[in-house]
Amino acid sequence: MAEHIRERPPAGEYDGKAAVDALCGRISGPDRTAARLTKVRQLTRARPADSLGRLDALVLRIAGILRRPSPGVVSAAVSVLAGDHGVAAHGTSVFQPTVTGQVLELIAAGEAPVNILAARVPAPVEYADFGLLRPVGDQRYKVAAGTRDITRQDAMTVAQAWRAVCHGMAYADARLAGVDLVAVGEIGVGNTTATAALAARLLDLPVGRLTGRGTGVPAPVVRRKTALIEQALGRVRGLPDDPVTLLAALGGFEIAGNVGVILAAAARHQAVVIDGTITAVAALLAVRLCPAVADYLIAAHLSTEPAHQLLLRALGQPPLLQLDMHLGMASGAALAVGLINAVLAVADGTPAAEAVDLEEAP
Repeated sequence: MAEHIRERPPAGEYDGKAAVDALCGRISGPDRTAARLTKVRQLTRARPADSLGRLDALVLRIAGILRRPSPGVVSAAVSVLAGDHGVAAHGTSVFQPTVTGQVLELIAAGEAPVNILAARVPAPVEYADFGLLRPVGDQRYKVAAGTRDITRQDAMTVAQAWRAVCHGMAYADARLAGVDLVAVGEIGVGNTTATAALAARLLDLPVGRLTGRGTGVPAPVVRRKTALIEQALGRVRGLPDDPVTLLAALGGFEIAGNVGVILAAAARHQAVVIDGTITAVAALLAVRLCPAVADYLIAAHLSTEPAHQLLLRALGQPPLLQLDMHLGMASGAALAVGLINAVLAVADGTPAAEAVDLEEAP
């Protein structure tokens, strides 16, 4: 039997929806004047106009987001949120759920791949346990110890989903407020299954087009994942297309937390570099809550997950890199930050050209 969990906060409890609505009301579009001034300056530099292609357009976007003409190299932070998923009990990953906590411990120790990549930027790596089965580190942002199995019941209550979004906003205010650019990532065994389910519902596309190998599972496991997602979607068929209702039914605490991070970053006029498929679905949920958020997003790369390209297309964000990565933990976003700062350095450091009268030239 399908089971939906609906919970209203007790009287006097923090109203998460009201807080998110208030934040969304403060999000406005980028500064077009800053982008135009940056374009004018670029036309005077000692290189052909738009010679860096899409990267030149990216410079203009970042100038508008930051509201600073010709911003130069920007400060950045890399963020990784962690959560466990009840659906992982069906064996949809090559890893056991306990691996999520082990990876977060590596990140905390500065020994994970994302730490090594972020050190090249350089950028600090911030992290938090939003829903691990076994607690790791700071527990202030945690909502619960893992989600429920989405094939049988909602991943979380609607109240928990709003709370997780608000915890993401609070985490962003505490850990990520002092930089120009936030690279958003996550870890969570089972979260490609939850993400494919969310993507199928949000994009109204067949599950078969969206379900991939995740951590590298073989074809029989992909077929099992597809069947599990179909089962979860059948269970929630009657639900309205409300982003937080669907997040509660099918999502994860790290996904909900990243919705809050993305909203908070946009409200602070920070550029948001989204990593892979899971952060892309969080970004789409954030955009469904507040369409103005789309202008603050930069897609780091295109992963091997089939849902990723379709989610990026829905967001209107072509990826900067295409490297067939599926490492997660904000690794692709950390790589992209280095590229972004490289082109910003070129845009800022290229000297002015000497004017030439083309009609007088020999």
